[in-house]
Amino acid sequence: MTYVIISGGIFLVALFLLIKSRLTITSLKTKNKELQASYEEVQFKSNEQNEFIYSLIQELRTPLYGIMGLTHLIVDEHPEIGQDKKLKSLKFAGDHLLTLINNVLQVHAIDNNDITVQQTVFNLKESLQNMLNSFSYTTDNSSKLHFNYDRRITKLVKGDQTILSQILMNLICNALRFTKNGNVFFSVDLIKESPTINTIKFSIKHDGSELSKEDQNSIYDEFTNIEKAKRSYLGAGINYKIIKKLTDTINSTITIDNNPAIGSEYSFTVTYETFQKLEDYLELPKEKEEKIKVLVVDDNKLNLLVAQKILTKENLICQTLDNGFDAIELLKNEQFDIVLMDINMPNLNGIGTTKRIRKFNTKTPIIALTAVDITQLNLQITQAGINDYILKPYNKNHLLQVIHKHTIAKDRIIEDSY
Repeated sequence: MTYVIISGGIFLVALFLLIKSRLTITSLKTKNKELQASYEEVQFKSNEQNEFIYSLIQELRTPLYGIMGLTHLIVDEHPEIGQDKKLKSLKFAGDHLLTLINNVLQVHAIDNNDITVQQTVFNLKESLQNMLNSFSYTTDNSSKLHFNYDRRITKLVKGDQTILSQILMNLICNALRFTKNGNVFFSVDLIKESPTINTIKFSIKHDGSELSKEDQNSIYDEFTNIEKAKRSYLGAGINYKIIKKLTDTINSTITIDNNPAIGSEYSFTVTYETFQKLEDYLELPKEKEEKIKVLVVDDNKLNLLVAQKILTKENLICQTLDNGFDAIELLKNEQFDIVLMDINMPNLNGIGTTKRIRKFNTKTPIIALTAVDITQLNLQITQAGINDYILKPYNKNHLLQVIHKHTIAKDRIIEDSY
């Protein structure tokens, strides 16, 4: 009898535990489904947010390209008014706005490890001087920006001009904001050289102190609150996360020395391949033969005007069209050395246009013109048969280098822009 009672008790306990475990499993499954649903909802909203941001950047960078392009053309075509204070202020406003837009783009690129490096050959001193000239016409009268450039540095260097400019614009803007007595010192020094390599140190000093000891210990951490995130987007203070990631991208490291009694100094070094002349990089012969024939396709008339002005001034033949359908018909009947194709066009975008062109023309290089980071479209562009890309707003020298990189005839040359 006792055995039966014990056995019955064990059975009831086992039954209870079985039912409880099944309920627990059911509960866990329900929670897992809820978590999965929440995760999918967050992912969906995140994707929507990213799409909105990239769409917004596209809308901002496209007209900005036209404004900056026309400003540079006015300066090039009318050197006598190139020194006008209002014109230089306009140029700075465009450059600074582009930096802020790029900061927004870089935050998302950083989070997705999508930063890309574009190697071009550019005149380092000229690039820096243009940037500093713009600053000199927009800083407060009490602020002075001192520039020291090592004359031993080779004229032309190969690297990412856009990333370098973005780092320096952020650092200099920050220094001008926090300086106490109005003095900011920007130095560019040659640290090491060989016949084809320069290692260059960039340093920015000012007599202010904007970082606490706690901030110095954690400036490389990810953003942990909304105020830091807001600073990243709005430019209210130095964008440490962006600067660190950008210097990492060009194989450099930002060094920070902050002393409340003396001031702050930011520095980083970059190693560049160097060239004495643009022809040394392009490896083109001295004699120029027939002109390169370029087709530019863009629905924005202002962008077409800027591109045509740049190319015709460089002695290229340029034809422009404002839609993909006309481009397809023209290329069926006429030969071009290269096509510059805007990606974001209505009715038939650049990718769709290229796919149709590739059905009857597989040889002519097609270069994408886009205001959105190419990493977002990389697979589509590759599958469409596009050969390369140029980010808007682009500068003249980068445009010319990409054109020559892809033109078939190696016996052609663009006049040295320097």
